[in-house]
Amino acid sequence: MTTHSTPVERRVLLYGDGNINIIDGSTIWLVSMAQVLARTNSHVTLLLKARIISRKMLEPLVGLDNVTIVDPFEGLGDAVPPSKLLSVKEVAHRVVELDRAHRFDKIISRGFAISNELARTREFDGRFWPYVIDLPEPGAEPTREQLRDLEEISLASERMLVQTEDSRSYMEYRVPASVGKCVVINPMIPDGLGPLPGRSARPAGRLQGVYAGKFAEGWMTLELCDVPRLLAERGVRLSLSMIGDKIMQSKRVPSWRRRMTTAVKSSPGVEWAGGLSRDDAMAYSKTADIGFSWRAQELDSTHELSTKVLEYCAMGVAPVVNRIAAHVELLGEDYPLFVDASIESVLDAVERVARDPDLLEDARKKAMEAIDRYRMANTVERIRAALRATEVRPSVRLAGGRPLLLVGSDLAASRGTHTVLRQCAGEVRVAQWDPTLTGQEEPRLGELSEAGTVVIEDAAPFLPWATRRKVDGQRLIAHIRDLRTDEPALRDALLEEIDAFVFQAEPDLAAFAAAFDVPVERLHHAPLPVDTAYVDRPGLPGRQYRVGVLDLSPSVARPDAAVMALRDLLAADEQFSLHIRDRLPWEADDHLADQIERVYYQTLVADLVATPEVAARVAFERPDADLPTWYRKIGWLLVPRRRGSLDQRVVEAQAAGVVVLTPAEDGAAELYGPDAPYGSIDALVRTIVAAAADPAEFAKLSGAARLQGGRHDLAVVRPTWAAALVG
Repeated sequence: MTTHSTPVERRVLLYGDGNINIIDGSTIWLVSMAQVLARTNSHVTLLLKARIISRKMLEPLVGLDNVTIVDPFEGLGDAVPPSKLLSVKEVAHRVVELDRAHRFDKIISRGFAISNELARTREFDGRFWPYVIDLPEPGAEPTREQLRDLEEISLASERMLVQTEDSRSYMEYRVPASVGKCVVINPMIPDGLGPLPGRSARPAGRLQGVYAGKFAEGWMTLELCDVPRLLAERGVRLSLSMIGDKIMQSKRVPSWRRRMTTAVKSSPGVEWAGGLSRDDAMAYSKTADIGFSWRAQELDSTHELSTKVLEYCAMGVAPVVNRIAAHVELLGEDYPLFVDASIESVLDAVERVARDPDLLEDARKKAMEAIDRYRMANTVERIRAALRATEVRPSVRLAGGRPLLLVGSDLAASRGTHTVLRQCAGEVRVAQWDPTLTGQEEPRLGELSEAGTVVIEDAAPFLPWATRRKVDGQRLIAHIRDLRTDEPALRDALLEEIDAFVFQAEPDLAAFAAAFDVPVERLHHAPLPVDTAYVDRPGLPGRQYRVGVLDLSPSVARPDAAVMALRDLLAADEQFSLHIRDRLPWEADDHLADQIERVYYQTLVADLVATPEVAARVAFERPDADLPTWYRKIGWLLVPRRRGSLDQRVVEAQAAGVVVLTPAEDGAAELYGPDAPYGSIDALVRTIVAAAADPAEFAKLSGAARLQGGRHDLAVVRPTWAAALVG
């Protein structure tokens, strides 16, 4: 391994499923990722798929002493043909060999097939960071085998890299095991990439265009070769440079490659520059006015954002791109060079900017203003933060060196507690026991006795049992998430055997101190822990008009009150909508078993049927695992009061910038912040209508919600838990 002059924080093996001798998106990503990782004080071992024939793509890595490049065929000479590529199984075998020799801290792979193969080895669980890009497009239903493979990859992963928020949303929706693991690592462009200095505007009616990348059927490169000729018929002169040497085959049209080769060599107005290094390609492209990234309609639903589009933007070369959500988010609704799959739309857009130099300059400025967050320096900081978030060193040493045990009857809502305990103490064993302990007492007693520190979630059902079986030297902690001072379990427990009580709500701590004779130094307040960085994502346009409800059951929530509020909201503005995220009543196992609930739902449905204009604005949405994605579109969340308990989903919503509103009762402001309580449906409606009409007011409320959610961040909660664990 190569030594590095500054301290190495981690060793990373990086593999990308592309041929380093060909300039395309996969190799650009691979080299860029190696650069970024090197700047995070990581030592990078870059495993290649192909023998190094051309070093054009590897030039940016020259001189980096913390990057080791592994040519898989080095030293084999003529025994291996230059075109030989490692198979998926051969790559996996080499990764295992390298890891056994050097024991990497992280394994990063790009590509579905290789990520699946590496996951199946089970050699890298807890260190694996796959970047699965070749996902089924949103319009295509994944097969059962694809979903199974994605789940297997997710379960083996510590983190999963995705390119965009849309990619993360898709992954979390399709693969619930990926929730909490997906990290957005956007395409990246060099920090110093900018426009050509001193460039002057061309005369009206003349343009220089460029295309750089692979030549492929869906990439419209054959049709693009016709654009200069067709524009000339309209009196517009376009000189088009085509950069690249990767001409793909077409399964659909066998003659396509031959026709593409002929067109790029002989079409009027087209100059073929061939394959260039990335730096040379960008220097060449800087001389252009517009850059083409035109795609066929079937690619409009892509999850990905092209690196080449970002490079055009950085160079002040206005990109010609399809009008898709990712491009609109990047460049704005009124960008003048949006096109569709038709060649007529391309001709019209290019002619407009050719005849109007001011419009072209406006497009260039929009492009250059759009790309700062994609600069490599900003990506380095995002990658560094993601890596370090998984490398929190245990902050406490537990008594006797014995493991920590987290016990509960339903630990589904204890994800945050589990995470913060692991950050504090390292290894955490999880014990989800049957509430009755029927026939299980002896093995459970064994689990309890082996632990040096035991955290019991809630008083019932296990706290009385555990306090009577505490072993010498063991530290016992009660985590009270929802205090009821009259709860029998608290009265039955031997409180003197409990070394620390941790309360999620401050009012609960005060009420407990008043009701029980327990030394104050044993009482701790640790807010419900949430990974706020994971759930805090960019909101979608129009979220200020969308109201959310998390439950349909009348015993838990009041969807009828939400529908009543929606009626008044629609009277003020027809853009409002209500989104109820829960199973429909007739989908439940106990299908309308409760007579009161049956009547309630019948009344609710009858009211909606009677007001179709309201019903049309109500969406019932399945309660899948992808809540962080759902929060991106929701602006307001209506929450019932639930005594003193906090709902993790609601805290995560606040961390995502969703404004929570709850009835004005004692303790409501303490739970959800001063902006949350409302006194009546009329007051609720007035608050929502006023903020929806005033972007600055909604932004202020959304920002306050994020601050409220930030009080629950893992880093904020961790010190209290550390103190409770050691006393």
